[in-house]
Amino acid sequence: MRHSLLSFISPLALAACGGVTDKEQDGPTTLSTFESCEAMEAHLTSSFLHSLSGYGFRGQNDLAVEASGGDIDDGADSSPSSYSTTNVQEKGVDEPDMVKTDGDYIYTLQDGVLSILRSWPAEDAALVSQIDVRSIGADGYTTEKMFLSGDRILAYTQEFNSSDKGWTPQTGFIIIDISDRSDPKVIEKKILDGTLSSARMIGSDVYTVMTTNIAVPETVYDTLYRGSSSVYDEIYALEWDASVTERLAARLKLQAALKPIVEKAVTQVGAEAFLPKLTHEDGSSELLMGCTDVLHSEDISAPGLTTVAHMDLDADTISISADATGVMAGATTVYASQENLYVAQSSHGWWDGISSMRRETRIHRLALNGSRSSYEATGVVDGFLHNQFSMSEFRGMLRVATTLDDWSWGTTTDDSRSGSNVYILDAEQSKMGIIGAVTELAPGEQIFAARFQGERAYLVTFVQVDPLFTIDLSQPTAPKAVGELKIPGYSAYLHPFGEDHLLGVGMAGDWDGSLTSVALSLFDVSDFSDPKQQDQLTLECSSSASEALWDHHAIMVVDDTVAIPVYGYTWDTMGDAGDDWTGADSEWAARSGLLVATVDTDSGLTKRGYVSHRPLVEAIYCPEEEEDCAESSYTAWMRRSLVIEDYLFSISDLGVMVSTMADPETPLASVPFL
Repeated sequence: MRHSLLSFISPLALAACGGVTDKEQDGPTTLSTFESCEAMEAHLTSSFLHSLSGYGFRGQNDLAVEASGGDIDDGADSSPSSYSTTNVQEKGVDEPDMVKTDGDYIYTLQDGVLSILRSWPAEDAALVSQIDVRSIGADGYTTEKMFLSGDRILAYTQEFNSSDKGWTPQTGFIIIDISDRSDPKVIEKKILDGTLSSARMIGSDVYTVMTTNIAVPETVYDTLYRGSSSVYDEIYALEWDASVTERLAARLKLQAALKPIVEKAVTQVGAEAFLPKLTHEDGSSELLMGCTDVLHSEDISAPGLTTVAHMDLDADTISISADATGVMAGATTVYASQENLYVAQSSHGWWDGISSMRRETRIHRLALNGSRSSYEATGVVDGFLHNQFSMSEFRGMLRVATTLDDWSWGTTTDDSRSGSNVYILDAEQSKMGIIGAVTELAPGEQIFAARFQGERAYLVTFVQVDPLFTIDLSQPTAPKAVGELKIPGYSAYLHPFGEDHLLGVGMAGDWDGSLTSVALSLFDVSDFSDPKQQDQLTLECSSSASEALWDHHAIMVVDDTVAIPVYGYTWDTMGDAGDDWTGADSEWAARSGLLVATVDTDSGLTKRGYVSHRPLVEAIYCPEEEEDCAESSYTAWMRRSLVIEDYLFSISDLGVMVSTMADPETPLASVPFL
């Protein structure tokens, strides 16, 4: 298998063979490459038939799928001694985010604009330069995802290539030279087929995961819907209450009629038309791989492709060659340790809507070796993953948390198992077999948060109340749930706070299942078999939310301090709420700011301050101190925060404000974005 500076390895998780109940996996799970383009065309034909004849034989509209500033005076003799970084899952494995810092400067990517701020000395913080990344992209938009490595930034754009075949989703790689912070310059731009799924950076090695739905050739639709009737109308005329047997028989008949139509279309287009391309700045393009470079499973599923691209951000010459490897599939969840990348896809995408759903997830392991990333193994677990925190590598094992249910998809399966599970897989074996499991916790509920910490695991499940489960993983072949705590509300994110405490970010609630407010919770797990909620801090308003509930990068934990952006709404007149609120004199008001709290494992959680960016609203929208500014409907939406030495930097869509950690609410400097 060949590899280059940018190598592509695409994992696939397919509808598999029944459930994984113990330590054995049913059916083939390893991947192999196509022997020829003809073999790839045959596989695609079967995949298209699977898609065209599934979900009750959908109509044409439902069938449509995606086609393939000045001189800088640093003002200081030295750099700061410490600064916070992006909140990530694994130490040494960076994740892309909208804010990065090297201590001396802060870099933000919002609304397509990269802003560079001098952050040291903190009191002299100032905007140094900006560059509109949107103008660099082609026909798309800028994501709020970037990496920082030395004097370079990698910013991602999501683009769409318009052609006679439709709109093809693409991912743009924009490499920006920031060696002169006052004059950032784009030095490289490449566009790769696929939608950005996730990315990780280890050292200067960046691994980007992209997924692409492979489109059914347009000529298939032309044939199916030519004239007053279609193949569907002629063959599929079942009553709404037809039995499963009748539906399956109709589906086989439909596939038999569709097969020659699809085979002809695929052969005419050719396998290479479905392979991903690399597009250069001059508009020229080349294939990333050949047919025989593509890995696949023996199972047939909905057509898709996942690619994992490697790039060395510190290389003297950043280039992408047409030497790559891919796998037929689509990824839903990505996790990385410093040595391996795991890509998972659940069987949700493979269900045909008629037969029993195989409620499982396949996980593929790729070894990360710099420019050489190689497929190593595949494992299968029952259920579906919540997010990246549902996976964790530890001492040659992969621990996986899943929810197994059938109520959310209305399957016809006779398998009545339900609940949450933790599986332990031997990650060093080619089959990644299950060596231990805890299954069917909290039947009827689903995982809202998971966290692994050494030989411990924590799960939060939720329907009306929030059980926090503690799971002992010290014996991998015999893991066991040892403790359970039921409280109103739920935690969406769990953060280990030492060995004996756990910080939760989520929503408070009542025992009837109603959610009331964004909440920080401190759990005492010193008695692992008897976890307790030690304290909880909530936001006082009628309705509240936080980006931290769905994006852990919005959470900052430094020493004994935690900070999250919060948004609140109220129907009451605010009285003395003052400038923290917009529309303060009306019956409805919106609030956004940074909640800063102190975590003390003895005394609990204490609100240290609430940082409002109302001064930025007034500076930008009311520069002349207009009388009605206090009633302005503008809101500075808080997004992120970071710490440089003893200074707190709060970041909203309007700019950055600086205060001290001891007194977060008193601003020392304000830097509005232009």
